[in-house]
Amino acid sequence: MRAGNSALIPLLRYLPALSGLIAQGEEVTQGTFGQFLDGPKFVVKNQWLRDWLDALAFSLSGLPACRTSAAAMAYVIYDMHREGAALDYPKSGLGAVVDALVKGVEQNGNGSKVHLRQHVQSIDTSPDGSFIEGITLKNGKKIIAKDGVICNAPVWSLNDLVKNEEARKVLNNSLPATKKRDPRQTWIVGEEKSQILYDRPIIEKDDESSLLAKCDTAEMTGSFLHLHLALDASGLDLESLEAHYTVMDRGIGGDGSIVDGYADGPCGELNMIAVSNPCVLDKTLAPEGYIVVHAYGAGNEPYDIWKGLDRKSKKYQELKEMRAAALWRAVESIIPDARERCVLSMIGSPITHERFLRRPRGTYGSSTEDYLKDGSTPFRRLVLCGDGVFPGIGIPAVALSGASAANTMVSPWKQWRCLDTLKKKKLI
Repeated sequence: MRAGNSALIPLLRYLPALSGLIAQGEEVTQGTFGQFLDGPKFVVKNQWLRDWLDALAFSLSGLPACRTSAAAMAYVIYDMHREGAALDYPKSGLGAVVDALVKGVEQNGNGSKVHLRQHVQSIDTSPDGSFIEGITLKNGKKIIAKDGVICNAPVWSLNDLVKNEEARKVLNNSLPATKKRDPRQTWIVGEEKSQILYDRPIIEKDDESSLLAKCDTAEMTGSFLHLHLALDASGLDLESLEAHYTVMDRGIGGDGSIVDGYADGPCGELNMIAVSNPCVLDKTLAPEGYIVVHAYGAGNEPYDIWKGLDRKSKKYQELKEMRAAALWRAVESIIPDARERCVLSMIGSPITHERFLRRPRGTYGSSTEDYLKDGSTPFRRLVLCGDGVFPGIGIPAVALSGASAANTMVSPWKQWRCLDTLKKKKLI
């Protein structure tokens, strides 16, 4: 993959398969699963199956099945049911995935390096705003780009990163970019319970007319709530436990309540809870005699419940304990005496997500319908990637958009030769 006008060139290597995909049409290859759920392609009538598909979709995108990528759903359903299917889980924890990605960047002594704790303050341009020069870090250090800038910041941050008004005009269809537009929100916050939207929120069409507008208004899915635990494992039969569980706090169909016309269900607020128990696979993740457990609601914790709270306030601490009750119930459904075994517990809120991961509103990512089709921008030397760019949310998808952005920085012919090399090594 690559972004921009030359995107099709490397795909010509796979012309028969490409022809088949094109024949199916853009709606099938890039559209949502709704066409296979509610028609016209197919209609699913069985309520349990609809709930199961919603639960699967929500774990992928933070959205119900009708709003999740059809391609992603098709692949995961296939992958789950193939012979020998298993849940992939990184030994040594998520840090091993990070280390592998860093190794990929720095391998072969090519001079590339990953710099940590280096917050980017701005994407710099020439004075007339016509040329991307590099970046400025928060500490004031300027880095001049040799080939260009690949930006994997959340799409909502682009408006803040580009400071030059002339460059902002280029990103805004030659109009002054004086106003930052509000993003769509996936969740309706009610007095007692919040509800996910099964329909994409509508805004004025004029607000989607430029790249800057698309980034500003891209719909934000919900946030996370985390419960990190260290448990005394004395007398606990680890062999009888799984490495990963999905717990439905109110059952896969929800509790029957209605919020603003929408029924509770698998995508409901803090209903689907994931519980990771990685020490089953790798005992080195905790000291001998202990295990670590991570329970979390992914994309089903609305940010507005937490908006404006002081992290050091008593109200914030009390809200964390109250909201984490569903996570504790999930853990206790697996290890009933988890509270008695607990030697350390930490709760992470949407504000935690926003602060540590620098995610606006702690969001899981952009909605399927609002993914940028690729990372191209009006500037040849600026390419976007990340979970706001097709194919969207998740490490594999983000890695793919990152590879696409990297490919865009070289000529199609250099990319073609690289593919030849990978093929000879039987890596593709």
